[in-house]
Amino acid sequence: MQQTPSSVLENLLEETVIAPHKELSERSLTQEQQTCLFAEANQSLKQGAAHQRQGNTMAALADFQKALRAFRTLKQSRSEAQTVLVVAHLCYSLADYLWAVDYARQGLEIAHRLTDKSLLHQALSCLGNSYRHLGDLDKAKICMAQSLGLAKETMDADAEMRSSSNLALIYRVQGDNEKAVALYERSLSLAETQNNKTTLEQILRNLGNTYHALGHSRKTIEHYDRLLRLCRNRMELRVVNKILRNLHNACYSLGDYSRAIVYLQERLQVVRRLQDLHGETQTLESLAINYEILGETTKALQAREERLKAAMMLQDSHLQRQAISSLRTACLTDSDLDRVKRYLNYLTESM
Repeated sequence: MQQTPSSVLENLLEETVIAPHKELSERSLTQEQQTCLFAEANQSLKQGAAHQRQGNTMAALADFQKALRAFRTLKQSRSEAQTVLVVAHLCYSLADYLWAVDYARQGLEIAHRLTDKSLLHQALSCLGNSYRHLGDLDKAKICMAQSLGLAKETMDADAEMRSSSNLALIYRVQGDNEKAVALYERSLSLAETQNNKTTLEQILRNLGNTYHALGHSRKTIEHYDRLLRLCRNRMELRVVNKILRNLHNACYSLGDYSRAIVYLQERLQVVRRLQDLHGETQTLESLAINYEILGETTKALQAREERLKAAMMLQDSHLQRQAISSLRTACLTDSDLDRVKRYLNYLTESM
């Protein structure tokens, strides 16, 4: 959960609109040269912000780098630190993590000189996220833990929420789901107080995934179900499909077969919209199993029939044999011999 360059930029523009006359007059450049260079730097910032809003990240990066060079020439440390961190965040957004690390380190060094905890937090957060992407999890954890500590120290709830979530992600990658879930829960409570829906959705999804990995079925259902109620219409169908599959598994493990069927019926609609025939056959088989457990044999037979039809559309002979075998067993159990003969004949003719 990276702080966006635009949010960093807002602070930067606020800090650098007016140049302190005393600081400029101490430089080797003439007053006129300093004023012109400072104006150019601020113009580059504005152009960079405009390019960023338009989604033209490369052009924005060039503008901010130009501003950075100007602030370094003017020896304006705070503006330099803020700009270099914007550049670091832009490199991160471009997945250029080595450059993101390089610029974030520069920002960290200046922030230490300035003893600015807000800038330190931003630099450490960018470093932690970049190191994680580079696979250096030990450095990532150290940086993100320090970032979290600074957020708590400055009582910045938004920063603490991001750092908690990002640190949790590092623990998840390392397989330490217990520590991850505690951090995600803290991040969730902070997101709820801020009514940040986008972040709330992301954390709920991460919590659902983590509880599912831990095998905590009730917590998995609680967070996934809340996530779907909150933003199902805005989520990608493939993500909804995965969540519904995990919800079914959690309900099945708890023996809540009626609720498992509800999620499976929803998933069936999703996989059909995705035209995912493999997903459809899997979902229909799971539906049949749950119906049989509840003694609803007619619905179980119907699900197995639909599974066979999907298998035939896939033209997968192995899957077709599996489907016809389970259908035959179900028909024999239900003493419906005519139905199984009909599908056996159809299968023989089609092959």
